[in-house]
Amino acid sequence: MKCKKLLTITLIIVFIIVFSISIYFLLKDMKELNESNESTENLIEESIEINEETQKKCIDWEHLKSINEDIIAWIEIEGTNINYPILKEKDVYYLKHSFDKKYNSNGSIFTTNAAPFEDAETIVYGHNMRTGSMFSNLSNYWNEDFLYSHLKFKIYTPDCDYEATVFSVYSIGITTENNNIKSLDFNEKIKYYEKVSKFHIENNANINKIVKLSTCSYINAKTRPTDQRYYIIANIIPI
Repeated sequence: MKCKKLLTITLIIVFIIVFSISIYFLLKDMKELNESNESTENLIEESIEINEETQKKCIDWEHLKSINEDIIAWIEIEGTNINYPILKEKDVYYLKHSFDKKYNSNGSIFTTNAAPFEDAETIVYGHNMRTGSMFSNLSNYWNEDFLYSHLKFKIYTPDCDYEATVFSVYSIGITTENNNIKSLDFNEKIKYYEKVSKFHIENNANINKIVKLSTCSYINAKTRPTDQRYYIIANIIPI
């Protein structure tokens, strides 16, 4: 009887500990999300204006650079919450830091390219957060209606603004993807991206430069963290 009572007490204590830890991490995640959203909203208010006549976005790059020299571009997919600065770093520092270099598990949208948007292919990374922030909305491209209503998006840089047109969406493991493309030249990559796309997307433009958006995918994922990635590939042209 004593053993049974002791076991019950032990289980209750374990439950309380596990519950408390879960609440702690939930509150921590919510706090970091709120901080990330608030800082991004403030950044948008401080550095972006919309011309009332032309509706053109005017970005104060000098102000952005005064906050962080690593801010090199801005991405916006209308109709989604993807409206963020893009940062450049040689490693994955911005996986766990916001644009102002404060630790935040939401991270930032970033690239490790040496010459972003000047290279033939620029890869842009962002977390797929459970809260719906960062690149979470990229998973919606698996819905054909969403795809065709969000086929185009904008990337702004200090030197040039780009219109991006999506021509491939797919999910695959990182190792498999790297093995598939490691020996391909640019034109061969384009053919590969078109072939593996979930949908056949008509794109008759000459593709000379592309952006590859990458975030975690839980399609066919057997492990957490997952090694699967959503890839959204878009042709970009100056506007």
